[in-house]
Amino acid sequence: RGKGLMAATELVKDRKKKTPATAEATKLLQEEHKRGLLVYVAGTYDSVIRMMPPLIISKELIDKGIDILDESLNTLE
Repeated sequence: RGKGLMAATELVKDRKKKTPATAEATKLLQEEHKRGLLVYVAGTYDSVIRMMPPLIISKELIDKGIDILDESLNTLE
């Protein structure tokens, strides 16, 4: 989901049941913060990762943010 540059991804434990992955979202948030990416946890169950880069962000910083997100997601496996 997204609007403008704000984007959000809901983490679930089971795609069919859509059980919120609250602990995993918190761990992902911590991993991203350690790597220098500022994101927020949101949603009723704190299982939504929300990203809001500035409107003047460069392509290089977007690429770096995506790399950090990818590295952080790999720690959840």
